[in-house]
Amino acid sequence: MHDLQHPPAPDSGAAGPAGLPDAGTNVGRLAATIERLREAVREAQHAAEGRALIEVAKGILIERLGCGLTEAARQIATLAEQAGVSPIEMSADIINHAARDRISETAREFLNAARSREAAPTGGDSGVAVRMRSAENGMLQAGDAQAVAESLLQHALTPLGATAVAVWAAGHDASLALAGYAGFNEAEAARWRYVPPGVATPARQALTERKAIWLRALSDVGLPSIGWHATPDGGRASVPAGTGGRVLGVLEISWPEPLEPPPPQIVKQIEALAELCAHTLERPAGPPAAARRRS
Repeated sequence: MHDLQHPPAPDSGAAGPAGLPDAGTNVGRLAATIERLREAVREAQHAAEGRALIEVAKGILIERLGCGLTEAARQIATLAEQAGVSPIEMSADIINHAARDRISETAREFLNAARSREAAPTGGDSGVAVRMRSAENGMLQAGDAQAVAESLLQHALTPLGATAVAVWAAGHDASLALAGYAGFNEAEAARWRYVPPGVATPARQALTERKAIWLRALSDVGLPSIGWHATPDGGRASVPAGTGGRVLGVLEISWPEPLEPPPPQIVKQIEALAELCAHTLERPAGPPAAARRRS
């Protein structure tokens, strides 16, 4: 007897008419690939947000305990283990205890999003995800005051109505160097890349008096500053950026309109942001901000 020969089973990837691949199969594979890529992006963004939250908590511990980066990371891990929570949850608690402001609100929002795994991956008002990604890319990158300024303006200060920000590094002779900026054009930044000792500006006043200077409008006091020709009647806040009892620079924020006295929670938020700037200014200085923007 002869063996029966069965026709080969159809191949799911068999060619269609005229030897062309089956269109439906290829579309399905493409859709599956796109979905896998989207999921990978979501996972990567979630991981980045968690790392950023932990880095903020490390900065707070470095300031409060006077320890180094490695010891701060060890403290978070130890506290999390003792409390039976994740390092992200412990970091959120550390931030909440350090400042009752919008930074702590952001930390709590992210923690809730992390628990529900519903952080928005793209576009629109993605809230926590955007702010935390910015914090990682800007404020938490060591020694990069330019990235800090851009991050602060886009994701922390714009919601407060501010349109520009400058991060000044203080010299030993009380001079000021523009370490980072956002919202001001490059020509203006180049003109203000260095402020010699003795030149009166709002930032210099905050530096010498070691206290925050809130101005309803620059024109009220007649002091020049970066961008003052564009917004002479706009409000300004100049806050010393200090850590460990040392003032390392000044965070200066510009509003386009006259500034009314801010509520206490906003004042605390700005002070917390200035403190985070100070940790960046502790790092070795890089090229001037204007030079980095032109490169």
